[in-house]
Amino acid sequence: MTKLILVRHALTTDNQDNKLSGHIDSVVSEIGKKQIDKLTTYLEKVDIDKIYTTTSSRTKDTVQKIANLKKINIIQKEALKEISFGDFEGITFEKIKKNHPKEFQDMIDKGYEYKYPNGESLIDSYKRVANEISEIIIDNKDKTILICSHGGTIRNIITYLISNSYEYHWNFKIDNASVTILEVENGFTVVNTMNNTSFI
Repeated sequence: MTKLILVRHALTTDNQDNKLSGHIDSVVSEIGKKQIDKLTTYLEKVDIDKIYTTTSSRTKDTVQKIANLKKINIIQKEALKEISFGDFEGITFEKIKKNHPKEFQDMIDKGYEYKYPNGESLIDSYKRVANEISEIIIDNKDKTILICSHGGTIRNIITYLISNSYEYHWNFKIDNASVTILEVENGFTVVNTMNNTSFI
């Protein structure tokens, strides 16, 4: 059995301001720093074999302390990044609605298939993440893996592993600094823990 400990990065200043930050970098907020300390304490007694993050600083910063404590080198994976919001990186949905009403309506009408200008669609990000998590599971049979990533990425991982589809993407709530644990064996996935923030 491979155990996946999925951690969403701690709260960032962009999260607090409701700004879209997919592939752009964003800074962990003061609240987020406190979340990291509590998360580190929570994970300190958990057996972990490997730690993966994205190339975004907010994911690396979230688990650097636990990586140091356990003397594990972080492995960065570009393919585990959040969806790319393209031209809309760094702005809010409110501004998109106000300044780009046609694009905003397209988001509603096209749903999963909507592609952000010079960015990705949810389906694009799902396929990217599904391919990467498949490789990680193959490479880590019978190990416990911590993956610190993003809300959309974690939802993509869950819906892929339990349904082989992106259609349940929005059925999962993934809060900042939350822990979700999946157990994968012989192509079958059990959800052990979902969106746990009780330690924060």
